[in-house]
Amino acid sequence: MRNNGRQADSLTVAVLGTGPMAGIHLAAWAELRDRGLQVDGRRVSIEPAVYGRDTEKVRAIAAQHRVARTSTRLEELIDASDVDVVDNCLVNSEHFGPLMRAIDSGKHVFTEKPLTIDLGEAERLLAAARKAGVQHGVIQNMRFNPGPRKAGQLIEEGFVGRVFSADVLFGYMVPQTVVNRPTWFYKKEEAGGGIIEDMMAHFFDLLRYLVGPIDAVYAATGIAWDTRREPDGTPFTVEVEDLASVSIRFGNGVIGNCFASWVRRKHEEVPEFQIDGEDGSLLFSFNSLRTQKQAETPLFRFDARQVQAESLADWHTVDLELRDPFGLQLEQFLGGIVRGRPTTPDWEDAVINQRLIKAAYLSATERREVRLEEIGSAVRTAA
Repeated sequence: MRNNGRQADSLTVAVLGTGPMAGIHLAAWAELRDRGLQVDGRRVSIEPAVYGRDTEKVRAIAAQHRVARTSTRLEELIDASDVDVVDNCLVNSEHFGPLMRAIDSGKHVFTEKPLTIDLGEAERLLAAARKAGVQHGVIQNMRFNPGPRKAGQLIEEGFVGRVFSADVLFGYMVPQTVVNRPTWFYKKEEAGGGIIEDMMAHFFDLLRYLVGPIDAVYAATGIAWDTRREPDGTPFTVEVEDLASVSIRFGNGVIGNCFASWVRRKHEEVPEFQIDGEDGSLLFSFNSLRTQKQAETPLFRFDARQVQAESLADWHTVDLELRDPFGLQLEQFLGGIVRGRPTTPDWEDAVINQRLIKAAYLSATERREVRLEEIGSAVRTAA
């Protein structure tokens, strides 16, 4: 399919980047290449390609996923006439330019979140993609993970009833010497922000999808260590937050809270979600889901003198279909291209999430609740 409206039997996807997320995307594309994309009884072959600056990294990741086509020239691969889709997995600060170039070249565009680290640039990308008539998507794997996916189905079926509250708990320990995540996440120029920028893009999106539109947020942030160290021991200044609590007010009256930390000692599958409602509750992670109906909820009376039981025995475990959430979303996106019917989440979702992130940072700065409507268009200031 060459973006000119005619049907074809193959799609070429150019993946930008050689980091961990690019590897996850390439694994999904390779699996889809090996079995073929089935769309309404028609088989469409998928051919991935990969770009990276470092020749050795490009060679290694291409060999790992058996990708034949590689490039160390970004513009050359984006502009190639036989490339149909550009999938941007570069660092946050390198989203806008390559994505805009891809749109100008008539490519369908997909990207890791956030769409960009600048709201004005995100809005410009959305407007450009709409004008060009290309399909646009942003990775939001949490919608497609087995636990949240089934939770969404149960909410739609009315299991929870009227929702009261929604809570997210996320965190794991990143020691002062950063050895279990890239250090650029702590540097504002490359990351754009800290754990709010990185994780709330996921949580805001999933909660909007499961519960409803978000009206306002109240955020508090912190930095555990002002100075961290590269894996080789070289010190660097931490420029962004690595823990945050964000309270959420939904348009339908539901309240929520997201706690996220890169300095927390975990004990559960990360992240963990709970949605409580009038008729029942859902407790879920990426790969597990438990339910409890109101009629089955044990009565509890607080007595600080007594040892309180910690048990999930009165919750019911739900069987889940375990599938790669990245592969599921990427397959859905390509299916939309073949059918000519756009899919979600798209860049409109990404812009809303970015506005909520900006609202959270404004809230943390001014120590007040910030309504989404206060965060207007930033296109003029970005131009």
